[in-house]
Amino acid sequence: MNSLSALRDLCVGQLTKPAQDMVQSNEMWNRRAKEFRLGTAGASEGCLAFLSSHAELKGRTVLDVGCGSGRYLKQLLDAGALAEGLEPSTEMVKEAKDFTARPNGAPVVIHNAAFQDFESAEGYDYLFIAHSPVISYYENYPKILRLARRGLFVASWLKNEDRFLEDVAKMISREPHTHGGYDSLFLMNLLMADGYFPDFRTDVVHRSGRTSPETLYLRYTSWLFGQSFTEQDLKIVKAAVDSFADGDGTVPVARTQVQSMMYCDLIRS
Repeated sequence: MNSLSALRDLCVGQLTKPAQDMVQSNEMWNRRAKEFRLGTAGASEGCLAFLSSHAELKGRTVLDVGCGSGRYLKQLLDAGALAEGLEPSTEMVKEAKDFTARPNGAPVVIHNAAFQDFESAEGYDYLFIAHSPVISYYENYPKILRLARRGLFVASWLKNEDRFLEDVAKMISREPHTHGGYDSLFLMNLLMADGYFPDFRTDVVHRSGRTSPETLYLRYTSWLFGQSFTEQDLKIVKAAVDSFADGDGTVPVARTQVQSMMYCDLIRS
């Protein structure tokens, strides 16, 4: 076995996992949809800038996989892309349609389906996948390559440290489980083993300040108690978060995140 074959086998092994429980996932995101939009409406433009440095988006078709509340889908549309969203959570789709509504009233296409169930005969010029578990399952890899005609963009958290979350976790004696892992690295190496040459970079992002507790309740509860958290779990987290509130009703946030971004040209010369 040569080194590339061994590398490919390693990456396939790391990305071969039990199927994602989409019912449980969608139930959680339906509950978190409004809170998620509040917490992420001001999405960084770093992802779009990185993609735009590799690809001309105007007039090109783009599928935003796992578009959530539409934070990146709106940026893609504003850049002139013929962008569509793909999102399995029905409540997230509602938020995304509202958030991405065009000034001229033009319809925005958002497919309410899981990536595993989605099909498109024509495909898209580009697939845009930002902070989505879709990349973490090898079963999705062939479809990713099939749907993306020209290029693939992926953004993922390699590491995520939330110091306020850690304080809340200590108060209620729970172990937090946040986003962050090496699946984007396995995907990058898998693409290289298959003969592609992805451009990969990492950025360290520091965020600090104060925010409304309402933007944290559901996120922290899902990270501390899992996707199927109960109303009692939510009450526990609310009480802990609120105990840190200042006189103006806000709480401190301090995060250090390592974000990976990758663009892969899929047109072989």
